[in-house]
Amino acid sequence: MRIGLIGAGALGALHAVNLEAVPDCRLVAVSSEQISPAALEASRSTGADTMGGNEALLDPDRVDAVIIATPTDTHAHYALRAIDAGLSVFVEKPLARTPEEARLVRDRAAARGVKLAVGHVVRYFPEYAAARDLVQEGRLGTVSVARLARLNTAPAGVGEWYGDVVRSGGVLLDMAIHDVDWCLWTFGPAARVYAVSAGGPDGPVVALTIRHTAGTISYIDASWREESFTTRLEVAGTQGLYRADGSGSAGFTSARGDAQTYLPPASASDDPYVMELRAAIDWFRGGPPPRATVADACDAVEVIEAAQRSIDTGRAIALEGALA
Repeated sequence: MRIGLIGAGALGALHAVNLEAVPDCRLVAVSSEQISPAALEASRSTGADTMGGNEALLDPDRVDAVIIATPTDTHAHYALRAIDAGLSVFVEKPLARTPEEARLVRDRAAARGVKLAVGHVVRYFPEYAAARDLVQEGRLGTVSVARLARLNTAPAGVGEWYGDVVRSGGVLLDMAIHDVDWCLWTFGPAARVYAVSAGGPDGPVVALTIRHTAGTISYIDASWREESFTTRLEVAGTQGLYRADGSGSAGFTSARGDAQTYLPPASASDDPYVMELRAAIDWFRGGPPPRATVADACDAVEVIEAAQRSIDTGRAIALEGALA
């Protein structure tokens, strides 16, 4: 399968390198307003063409599928163009800057019969996948509460498009959406959302609470004011407590307090970013769908938008169609 890459910054470069681990596919073209050194090296190693204009890549005679890793506010634009060209599409999270754009992309892909995958990579991290399995299998009993955190320094370029909340959606849409997506995947739809924020534009902090229709409460903290990247996950049920800190260690603690290990030995092929890309491309070629659907991606953007409205108004926001 011939793959084109639109957007060659940090994530675009990562996808360019990871494509080498996906069988029977080849990066044939890279287009970006600015091509990072890593993406340029990846394009050279695969013999891919490099182009300055993104629109030139949307040609079904040149590529079979495209990866979109451009700034958030351009995701919908390029996704719609690729869909109209009949190309399969992998777009980095979030699917779009606004719920309206996300629904437009979703509906256009359905109308044109185009396969569109979204990069909600946390679903492929073993700690998070295992936690969901424990919940779905009932091994934690009835889950009442989950606490998650995703903390980092301000991203490179925060003074550019990342720092423009209108373009990037800020820490909510860039960071918290990872945990929002996992919570919706694990506990089901959101009924109500409440959020507060603190800190200035160079170090924002948000705290987000989701009441799911099934009754579980999810608490999510996200920030761009830490010294290093940190994640935490804790799920409490009537039969056990699950904790995972970071990406290198995790465990399951039963109600009696005895710890159990569950993670298999890691290998290069288990890299979550490779796994999500492989799953999307396998689907494009007729395999099973990836873990995150376009509908899931729309739901995550909807919840983030509700969280922003809650911050703006100081009130909890009930989601349309949800059980209050």
